[in-house]
Amino acid sequence: MKLTIEIRAQNGKFQELYQTLRAILPMIRNEKGCLDCHIYTGVEDEEVLFLSVHWKSRADLEHYMRSESGSALLGAIDLLSETAKVGFDRNSRWEGINTLKKMTKKT
Repeated sequence: MKLTIEIRAQNGKFQELYQTLRAILPMIRNEKGCLDCHIYTGVEDEEVLFLSVHWKSRADLEHYMRSESGSALLGAIDLLSETAKVGFDRNSRWEGINTLKKMTKKT
């Protein structure tokens, strides 16, 4: 399962957002089920970052979102982004960040 998060930084917060995401990357990569993880900058818009994570399964993604690192990721997005949206796999439609926030709640 591929997760892509498109994050538009708040005005003047791009560098802080970028550095925060880079600090979280090793934690994501060490999570069970993480197959690949990268940050990309927008080609057309330099205030946009993309976090791309390939998970072995949706269960692994949900487990990560309930972890300390998952909470840190959501906290950074809340604090430093103007907007954020989430996409799963290639052909899915973009969804709001609340999609990931719902995963933090155990069912």
